[in-house]
Order: sequence, then C-alpha cells, then structure tokens
Amino acid sequence: MTPPTARSPRNGGADVLDLVSDLLEEGRLRPDGLGTRRLLGELVRRGVEVVPGAEWCSITAMRSESLTTLATSHDEALAADQVQYDIGSGPCVDAVVEDHVFLTRRVHEDARWPEYGRRVHAEVGVGSVLAQRLTLVDGTDTVAALNIYSTREDAFGAESLRQALLLATQCSLLVAAYLAHERSENLLRALDSNREIGVAVGVLMARHRVTREEAFAMLRVASQATNRKIRDLASEVADTGDLP
Repeated sequence: MTPPTARSPRNGGADVLDLVSDLLEEGRLRPDGLGTRRLLGELVRRGVEVVPGAEWCSITAMRSESLTTLATSHDEALAADQVQYDIGSGPCVDAVVEDHVFLTRRVHEDARWPEYGRRVHAEVGVGSVLAQRLTLVDGTDTVAALNIYSTREDAFGAESLRQALLLATQCSLLVAAYLAHERSENLLRALDSNREIGVAVGVLMARHRVTREEAFAMLRVASQATNRKIRDLASEVADTGDLP
C-alpha cells in the first residue's frame, strides 16, 4: 500500500496549554457546549499541530482486557490502532499494560514488535510511533494510552516528547472526566430500568394476584420466551397492564 500523503502540521506554532484553554473557551461559548467525548476528539485532532513530527493521533482505552479507540484525529490513526488490537502487540498496547513511554524510530525495523511494525508500515504507511500511558486518577479499572503517529522515520525528538507529555496530561484529565460521565449515565439508565421493572411488578401483582417474586418470575420467563430485555417488557407492561 502506498503511504498516505503526509499532512503539514503547524508543529511548534502553539502550546498544549494554550490549545486546551482555547477548546474550553469554545465549549463555553457554544450554545450546546462541548461534551467530554467531543472535547477529547477535538483535543487529539488539534494535538497533532503541537507535537513536532506528529501527523495522526488517537487515544486507546482498555477495559477488561478489551481494547478500543476513544478518540482519533484521522482514519489512519484508527487503522494503525486496529493493527495493534488484531495482533495484541505494539507500542500502544505495551504502553497501556506496562505504564511506560515507547518510541519507535523506524517501526518496520523495530525488533520489539516485528509483526506489528511490518503490517502497520505496509498497510497504513506508519514510519514512527510515540505511545505513552495516560494517568487516570479516578479509581476506574480502565487504562488508556495516547498514540502519536508519523509517516516519516525518526520523526519524534526531544521537543516532541515534551509536548506529547503535556498533551498526555490534558488527555488524562479529559478521559477521566469522560469515564466519570459515562458511569453517571449508566447509573441513571440502571435506576430508570429498575423503576420501570418495579412498576411492572406492581401491575402484575395486582392483575394476577401473585407475590412480588412470582411477578418478577413472570417477567423473566416472558423475557426468555420472547428474547427481549426485561426492561423493555417491563415498560410494555407498565403501559398496557399485562405481558405481551
């Protein structure tokens, strides 16, 4: 595969802290604001401009040994991430697992990740990679890493490492905020689901003159028989007064 044409980032033209300040100000001024997931995406997209040598950027998260990309600046970064996920090896994966900074100068010649290096160079056109784990301080069991890619070999020097560290610090804060928001949303959905189920159980108890345990058992059996979630059945029971 022919390597994609390298973008011409305005490296060195802005500071990471200024970048974050600008993003927060934009979010404040927008009528709908900027959600944490969207803000994270904006940060990695513009982060490419402040890390010398960077062309693409992404953030990988690992939960229960499952890897996924939370935010990406370009489709090529997502493709490069996916090569690591498929193989289960690479600088990003190791950065997540080992809590370390990994730099590849010529990825296709790096003996630490021979299969990954060959594939990501041939399939995506990556020449060098800079990956480092993010520090999440919210007690979550999720771990994450910042991945920075270039089509050029030996693209990242001392200034790249410095700016990447600053970018990673800001990404850590936003990832932690995103995960906290996600947990809050999940909790609200769980509470809403429990409320729907409670109403349905009460309806079935009154209609069929059964105990609470028997009413819930009716929901569970109907869920298995119809291959539908208990919450969805409960909502229908609450609206119609009986099981479908």
